[in-house]
Amino acid sequence: MDMLFFIPLALFYDWIQIPIFGILLEQSTSRLKVLSWLKKRVNKAMESMENKAFLRRIINLGDIGVILVSALPIRGFGILSGSILTFFMKKGRKEGSFLLLTGSLMGIFITMALATSAMDLIKGYIR
Repeated sequence: MDMLFFIPLALFYDWIQIPIFGILLEQSTSRLKVLSWLKKRVNKAMESMENKAFLRRIINLGDIGVILVSALPIRGFGILSGSILTFFMKKGRKEGSFLLLTGSLMGIFITMALATSAMDLIKGYIR
């Protein structure tokens, strides 16, 4: 199967996640008691983000920082982390979604490049 088939599939998956995470984050700041546990988690994450120099540097990068966080294919980064970052940076829905989808697309290409390189390397050893 062609790897290019997975680009729209991965983008669609992220496209679904962004509004879900956005709604959860917006609701966590409301007065709903059902989401009080989420509000505590968001506040705890916000406090820990403020104390970490690496994350402060990413926040100082602004829009590029959001794209980097959502693009890097390593644990602790991705759409959820990018969504939280856009929420803390008080980005609007449209701007935040655009930045997250841009990062997602870059992350897909990074992942494809790494996977293709690894597959080529393995094929080279098998021959």
